[in-house]
Amino acid sequence: MEQALVADNARLQKRAELSIRVTQLADQAYDEQRGRCDWDSVARDMDMSLIECLRLFDASLSTVPVQTLPNITDWSADDLSTLKSLVLEQFGAVTADEWRLVGIYMNVEQTDCFMAYGICNHHRMTPDLYEAITQHRNNGLKWKVIFEKYPIFGTMGSFYSAYYLFKEPSGPKPKATRKKWSDADTCKIKELVQTYCKPGNMRDVLIQAQMAFPDISQESILGKIKQFIFKSSNITNADMDRVNKLVDVYGKDWERIGQEIDCTARRAQRIWSRHQERQNVTLAWTDDELDILRKCIRDGVGVTEASRRIGTKTP
Repeated sequence: MEQALVADNARLQKRAELSIRVTQLADQAYDEQRGRCDWDSVARDMDMSLIECLRLFDASLSTVPVQTLPNITDWSADDLSTLKSLVLEQFGAVTADEWRLVGIYMNVEQTDCFMAYGICNHHRMTPDLYEAITQHRNNGLKWKVIFEKYPIFGTMGSFYSAYYLFKEPSGPKPKATRKKWSDADTCKIKELVQTYCKPGNMRDVLIQAQMAFPDISQESILGKIKQFIFKSSNITNADMDRVNKLVDVYGKDWERIGQEIDCTARRAQRIWSRHQERQNVTLAWTDDELDILRKCIRDGVGVTEASRRIGTKTP
């Protein structure tokens, strides 16, 4: 066991040293005019594959500023050509982690790379394909299953973008006929919010949601996203009763309980804590409780905070 730990530590140390070396070489190979590193020279100097070098790169140690190119007009023709060649020659069907590597190579935010690549390839969508894919979606097929039916798009990313950006010759893409979000779609939006949403910035989560639901209007998607970002913090008696019953069934598995009541695990736990506080509620007032209440009134404390300070009275 001890020998295995020593060997594992040695392996991790070697990888850390390689990561530092790759990052240093990448910084030295940075071409300010092109805005990215010469990764081919880095791979040659390290005598390693390009992909392995990209995986070893540590952005936290790099001094190279990452570019943000949210609009297709921000990209040069050379950058777009390099992006397309990189994806087709090095990756093929690009996974989420591989888009991260594409971003490192291009020295551009990975979501910007994703959108630019999709826009470059959207011309391959035709009215017949668009209609067929829409029918598959209406029949309830998942995107992955539909993508496997049309491998000509190369990657799932270009497939999403090709469909979302397509405009029929006769006019704009028809408005969505779906009026109600399914439970599965709602869960997907919640997952995207938890994964991509950053304080003060909904752009990334909106892009991901539009790619996941190209047949739903941006207005509807944005409204759904905001439901999870700005969800009311009010906790009702019905919320507490429901969580109490679910705790009897699942224990303190907050992730599972959150799924049952369509909220985050943290909120589910907060509701349970509020329920526990409610169990301590009494009707009669003690002198100490009255003193706390008078102090809260004098200091302008709200009823919710006053209730918390007293501990035995509801708002």
